[in-house]
Amino acid sequence: MEEISTENISGLSGVSFDSNDTSTDKLTRLYEMYEAGRYNDVIASAEADSLVSTMSYGQLLIGNCYEKLGNKTEALNHWKKSVEISPLEHSAYINIGNYHYSSGNIREAILNWHIACTITPENPTVNLNLAHAYDKKGSRIKATKYFEKFLKYSTRTTSTEYITVKHAMANLTAKVDFYAKKVEEYKLQKDIKTIAALYLKMISTYADLPSIYANLAEIFSFDKNYEKAYEFYQIVYLNFPCSVKILLEMANLAYILGYKSYSYAYYSRAIDSLPEGTSYYSKVKSQLNSLSSVLKEPELIETHLQKAREAAENNDYEIAIDEYENFMILSESENEEIKQTIDKYKIYLNPEPFVINMLYNQIPDLMNRKKLSACVEVCDRIIKIASDHSKEVVYAMKCKAECKRIIIAREQFGV
Repeated sequence: MEEISTENISGLSGVSFDSNDTSTDKLTRLYEMYEAGRYNDVIASAEADSLVSTMSYGQLLIGNCYEKLGNKTEALNHWKKSVEISPLEHSAYINIGNYHYSSGNIREAILNWHIACTITPENPTVNLNLAHAYDKKGSRIKATKYFEKFLKYSTRTTSTEYITVKHAMANLTAKVDFYAKKVEEYKLQKDIKTIAALYLKMISTYADLPSIYANLAEIFSFDKNYEKAYEFYQIVYLNFPCSVKILLEMANLAYILGYKSYSYAYYSRAIDSLPEGTSYYSKVKSQLNSLSSVLKEPELIETHLQKAREAAENNDYEIAIDEYENFMILSESENEEIKQTIDKYKIYLNPEPFVINMLYNQIPDLMNRKKLSACVEVCDRIIKIASDHSKEVVYAMKCKAECKRIIIAREQFGV
C-alpha cells in the first residue's frame, strides 16, 4: 500500500451555517484568503475578530494556516481549541491525528481518527488513515476493514490513492478466490489437512474473512488442538458479528484449557440468549454453578480490568470491551463509568449505526422547521452509510423526495 500522506488531509470542516449568520461572509473571505496562500493575513484577521476566533471553524482555519507556515506546534494548539469549542469539529480531530502520526505517536493518531469517524464515518480520508495506521501496527483485520470502507465511501475514484488501494484489494481477492476453488477440490477428497493449510493461506492473503476463521476453529477443535481452536474462535468473537454458538464454543474451550474466569464470563453471556427450560440452558447453568468459585477470587478478577486498560492504551478496543465486560460479569458490578467506556469503544469500532440513528432523529425536526436543504443533506448521508433497503434508507429516500418536491415548487411557483 502507499505510504500515508498528511499533506492534503487537513481539510476544512463540512459544517454549514444558517443563511442569516453574520459570520458567513467573514468566513468565506477568510477561506478565499486561505486558498490564495495568504496564511499570515488569515491568522491576523481571524484572531482580531472576536466572533471568528471563538468559533471552532475559525480555530480550525487558523490551525491550518499555522501548519502551512510550518509551525506545527501552534497548529496543534489551535486544532485543540477547535474541538474544545465544538466536539463535533471532525476535521480538527483528523488534523490532530495527522500531527501525532507524523510525530510517531500512532496510538494518539488512531484515537483521534476514531473520534473523527464517530462524527463522519463516511469520510474517506479518515478511513484511509486508520487503514494505514492499523496496517503499520500489524492489525490486519482492522486494516482491511478500513481499506474496504475507504473504497466504499471515496468519491475521488480517479485519484492515485483510490486506484492503488482498489488494485491491491482486487489482486488479494483474486488470490483468495483461487484458494477457495482449491478448497472445494480437496473437500471432495476429504483432505482436512490440506483444507486447513489453504484456509490459513486465505486469511494470510485477505484478513476480512470471518467464516474462514470459524472453519479453522472447527478444524482445530476436531483435531483436539484446543489452544488454536480457542484462538480462532476468539478472533471471530472479537472482530465480527457472531452467534451464541461461538460464545458457547469459546466457553467450552476455555473450560477445557482451564481458563476458568473466561469460561464463566462466556457462559454468562451465552445463557442470556438461551431459552429457559431447554437442555442447552440447563447445561450452561450447571457449568456456571461449577465455576462459581472464580467469583471469590478478587485478584483474578482484577486482572481482567488491567487487561482492558492495557488493550485500550494499545488501541485494541475489541479486547478492551471484552475484558471490561468480563470484569463486570465476574465482579457482579454495575459500574456506570465502565459501561460508558464500553459504549464509547463500541461506537469507535462501529460508528455507522450510532450516526445513522442521530441523523434519522433529526429529519422530523428539520422538515417541521422547513430546513429543506439541510434535510436533503441529512437524508443523503443516511443513504450513503446505511444498509440498502433498511428502514432508515427507505425513510430517508421518501423524505428527500418530498423536500426536493417542495424546493422545486418554491423555485418554479414561489409557494
